[in-house]
Amino acid sequence: MKKTLLLIDGYSLIYRSYWAFIKSPIFSPDGENISAVFGFLKTLFSLIEKKNPGGVAVVMDSKVPTFRHEIYPQYKGTRDKAPDDLHAQVPVLTEILQSIKIPVINRDRYEADDIMAALARNIAGRNVTVYIVSSDKDLMQVIDNSIHMLKYEKGNYFDIDPEGVRERLGIYPEQIIDYLALIGDASDNIPGVRGIGPKTAVNLLGRYGSLEEIYNNISDCPKSAGTKLQQKKDDAFLSKRLVTLEYDIPLNYGYEDFLIERGRFAAAIPVMQKLGMKSLVSSAVKMSGISADSIAAADTSSFGGRGMYKAVTTEEGLVSLVKKVKERGVFALDIETDSIDALRAEPAGFSVSVASKEGWYIPLTAGGKRYFTVEKLRPYIQELTGDWTLKLVGHNFKYDYKVLKRWGVRVDNLYFDTIVAAWLLDTSAPSYSMDSIAERNFNYKTIKYHDVVPKDKKFADVGLEEAVEYAAEDADITFRFYENFAKQLKKRSMEKLFFDLEMPLVTILGDMEYRGIGIQAEKLNAYSLELEEELFSIERKIYDECGKEFNINSTKQLQEILFQDRQLKPVKKTKTGFSTDIKVLEILSKEDIVPALVLQHRSLAKLKSTYVDSLPLLVNPETGRLHTNLVQTGTATGRLSSRDPNLQNIPIRSSEGRRIREAFTASEGSVFVSADYSQIELVVLAHLSGDRGLTEAFLSGTDVHSFTGSLIFGVEPDEVTKDQRRIAKTINFGVMYGMSAYRLARELSLPVKDASRFIDAYFERYVGIRDFMDKTVKAAEEKGFVRTLMGRERRINGINSHNKTEKAGAERIAVNTVIQGSAADIVKTAMIRIHKKLKAEKTAAAMILQVHDELIFEVPEADLNTTFDLVKTEMENAVILDIPLRVSVESGKSWGDFH
Repeated sequence: MKKTLLLIDGYSLIYRSYWAFIKSPIFSPDGENISAVFGFLKTLFSLIEKKNPGGVAVVMDSKVPTFRHEIYPQYKGTRDKAPDDLHAQVPVLTEILQSIKIPVINRDRYEADDIMAALARNIAGRNVTVYIVSSDKDLMQVIDNSIHMLKYEKGNYFDIDPEGVRERLGIYPEQIIDYLALIGDASDNIPGVRGIGPKTAVNLLGRYGSLEEIYNNISDCPKSAGTKLQQKKDDAFLSKRLVTLEYDIPLNYGYEDFLIERGRFAAAIPVMQKLGMKSLVSSAVKMSGISADSIAAADTSSFGGRGMYKAVTTEEGLVSLVKKVKERGVFALDIETDSIDALRAEPAGFSVSVASKEGWYIPLTAGGKRYFTVEKLRPYIQELTGDWTLKLVGHNFKYDYKVLKRWGVRVDNLYFDTIVAAWLLDTSAPSYSMDSIAERNFNYKTIKYHDVVPKDKKFADVGLEEAVEYAAEDADITFRFYENFAKQLKKRSMEKLFFDLEMPLVTILGDMEYRGIGIQAEKLNAYSLELEEELFSIERKIYDECGKEFNINSTKQLQEILFQDRQLKPVKKTKTGFSTDIKVLEILSKEDIVPALVLQHRSLAKLKSTYVDSLPLLVNPETGRLHTNLVQTGTATGRLSSRDPNLQNIPIRSSEGRRIREAFTASEGSVFVSADYSQIELVVLAHLSGDRGLTEAFLSGTDVHSFTGSLIFGVEPDEVTKDQRRIAKTINFGVMYGMSAYRLARELSLPVKDASRFIDAYFERYVGIRDFMDKTVKAAEEKGFVRTLMGRERRINGINSHNKTEKAGAERIAVNTVIQGSAADIVKTAMIRIHKKLKAEKTAAAMILQVHDELIFEVPEADLNTTFDLVKTEMENAVILDIPLRVSVESGKSWGDFH
């Protein structure tokens, strides 16, 4: 039986693998891009399984310039620099290949193509067939009956032999050199003969056989081709020298040096597990011939297997555990409760870990049995959370913080929240729950709550043994996260961002949520009745216009009304018919009153259901206040978000939004204070771009939108009309996020041609902004991520995509993230400064809400002036930029009194 050898073009496969996942890169638990490593190994394992070769070798290019660069310095001179996160994967891949005894070969001054050609010529023959795995046409020159090429096309590898070359190109392998000499190779910057394409080259070689014979018969060549050949003769023969593979390379290898040792594939499993390559681990197990059970049982992952957990059910046990914690200095704490609402939750028990794979559970009650009273256990918990010499670690600890606060326990030593760390390290992850992080990042399956707690039961009902395994695991996994994430934060220079900016916010946000905000439900109930009447009135208008009644909320019925009865021209089609979404209705509203009325109806109905009717139901019966959840890990830019309820999305400028906000009122003897950054994102843009025009506008005190209008329309700032300012304002906020001329035209009801002209004029005047945006995109292309002012990172998926639409979207996200993320960094810094100052002043004033660039406080009337000055000073001095930050501060009895 004939032996087979695979020679793999290393960098060719590395590049192809990297770009194959560019839209959705694959990352290791440490946050490193491993797309190239994953794709390479997946292909390698697949080829071995399908071709069953006796031997394999991976061949790499020289790390130093080759002899071709000496002949032609411009050789490969037009190639873009490879992304940094691609280069970083080569050592990882090499380590894995060496662990499974697959040789990685390179030689200084020679390319992988030369080495593969030389190896193939030396080894192939009567008993050995060599398969060269590559997509490089150069290598077709070495193909013969014993040397084939495996070329990747359309998801498969095709076996190309001499006849395959003939079928594909119309020439034989021995003519490949002359063929490439004629047509050149743009990817390698090989000139060829300018104007001679593949078809002409094939015809010439079919007639004359070789480059030399073509030139010997130049007078017989077609006139056009002959002229080009005469003009570029030197280029033709230079190109021939460059594309000719070199066989005389010092290589002392035989077929036996490349034999596969299938049992060695198991050696790669620990590294692949560490990198989170679950599917490849299965392939390695299968090829190595070892049992899957032995791999599963072995502690091959750096994260480790199940821990050893114990119950603490006596006071002596409590004393011992507290001593252990104090000896270690760092501990993870987790609380089991009976509710996901921290302000209604009662603790069922506490779990603690001080080392990986260790955990203790302290039950108040388990399986119906009482182990500790609240009075007995609370002092021990306070001893742990109140000792500032200890470092407390938690996962999503804002919840635990509020539970403890309600339970009468103070937290003075929160050091590390692993949910915040996981988010900072990968802001694009779909979930940051403990279960999902453990499985996604570490291939570890945690015990699920529903596996332990039956329906209609509480955690306190679970038997002690089961409770210990579940609860103590939570603390153990949290501690393991901490050990892993702390290293990653340090490695990626994100410790300052984490410890100085994000960690202080955990308890600040906890305090804000715990305090809540006052709301008068009766005002909303009264407004709900008004809206009901208004909605009914709009419905009657719609029915009168249409001449019949129908279900306004039915897409199908609305389609019939608009596109059949009223004969409106459809804008776009969906699977269920013509679209009636908001954008479509806005366009149709210019032609007909019914779409406008439907839009009005939808808007009011949404406000009514989302806020007016829902908010009173969310008031906490114990506090009589509304307690939103300010989500620290909910956006990729670093902005805070709000949910349950979302108070950030209440309309600001509409009368309906104001009516809703008027229901939010300060307590007796207090007022609300609103402090709002002025144009913070434009200020950040001016600072980051260094644009002279925009900087001048801010420093001169001129209205920035009027200033932009004056530049675009060529008039003085005080001559800018209201309409021109409106256009300039839309461009100021839209263009920095990549707003297209089409979208600008739609928003301002302008012809696209005019919108395009305005955008061009904008960038002609603000050259620094264009330059900043271009540099930001270029940095994202090279690194795969962008950074904000304070070092927050965000991966930009699709930034190197060949799909124009996807790439344009990625570019917008890159620029948006830097600007919006930097503004978020500034607001967070201000929140921390204000919180510290209010604490130091021992005032009763408290921060209660954050709505993007605005902070809202509840302040005793007696402290109003002091708080005004304090808040304004701290916000304006949060960060020193080239343009001073400006803050407007106002007060009112209700939230609706502002703006």
